[in-house]
Amino acid sequence: MRRIAPIAAFAAASLAAVPAQAQGVPFVPDIYMGLEVGTGERSPSRFGEDGDIIGSDESNGVDYGAFVGVELPAFPLGYMAVEATIGDSTGETTALVRDGTTDREVTSQARFNWSATARLGLAPLPGLAAYGIAGYGGEQVDITVTDIATGTQFERDDSMDGIIYGLGARYMIGTDVGLRAEYRHRETSGAYDPEQFMIGAFVSF
Repeated sequence: MRRIAPIAAFAAASLAAVPAQAQGVPFVPDIYMGLEVGTGERSPSRFGEDGDIIGSDESNGVDYGAFVGVELPAFPLGYMAVEATIGDSTGETTALVRDGTTDREVTSQARFNWSATARLGLAPLPGLAAYGIAGYGGEQVDITVTDIATGTQFERDDSMDGIIYGLGARYMIGTDVGLRAEYRHRETSGAYDPEQFMIGAFVSF
């Protein structure tokens, strides 16, 4: 019995030390997911129609979506994450295209969009991080072309893909809940080029 007591005490002390040692283990990845909403601006485009744009109109749409990501181990006071996003939009554009003596109205309606991005920045204060965004994404667009003279219409869809870049900040309001604000621009060869200003809320696991 006298031998058992020291062994039991040592085992108890070892078990008690495990959490303390675990606290010293480098930060492990956290999975997070959330929802976002904001505004989207898109530039009118010919969408491949021959001619030049002689008039245009655009309406800022409501953009919304969902995202899931992984926050990765980072350098001291650093922030790093990778993320996938899907969304939709009510954004529309109209371009009047003239090809010789023929005028056509090219209208677009933004639809499903997706992106895969990385985030890298600094976390100077507890819970707060500011970061840059880079990645790739695309958007499905419904296109309607109307011949002004005859009223003839035809419809098609296109995918506007390109490199994404932007800036953002996030703040944890608890151990598992956070808020964020982001600006994201998608480069689509100088045409259409969606810009999003989004606010989101998320939970981490």
